[in-house]
Amino acid sequence: MTKYDEVLLDLTNNPKRWLVTGAAGFIGSNLVEKLLSLGQTVVGIDNFSTGHGRNLYNIEKNLTLAQVSNFNFIEGDIQSIKDCKNACAGINYVLHQAALGSVPRSIENPIATDLTNVNGFLNVLVASRDANVTSFT
Repeated sequence: MTKYDEVLLDLTNNPKRWLVTGAAGFIGSNLVEKLLSLGQTVVGIDNFSTGHGRNLYNIEKNLTLAQVSNFNFIEGDIQSIKDCKNACAGINYVLHQAALGSVPRSIENPIATDLTNVNGFLNVLVASRDANVTSFT
């Protein structure tokens, strides 16, 4: 049995509570879908600045109703410490994917990029610490 198989077995036998920031983005939505398919409970947060509702729709389309029922989506912003604290409540693991990507965008609007990628990241870290999250990736 590979280490990956061991982790999958452990997750299946010992479900956890996960937060995925940027849950409506390509990477975030795929993480949400995989975790839900493994019987995990997932909270997703996104403000749709770069993510898309269709990615969340695809999650619902590809999973069973029971799996989807373990997903709680928060339309919120990591620039808000209140939203971050709300999202982190009761969470074991955080998978931080929320960001404003694109070098041209960061040159065009460095303030917005900084507010999300630096301050937003710090908000998620602080909220995770305050919620005693086990792991932050």
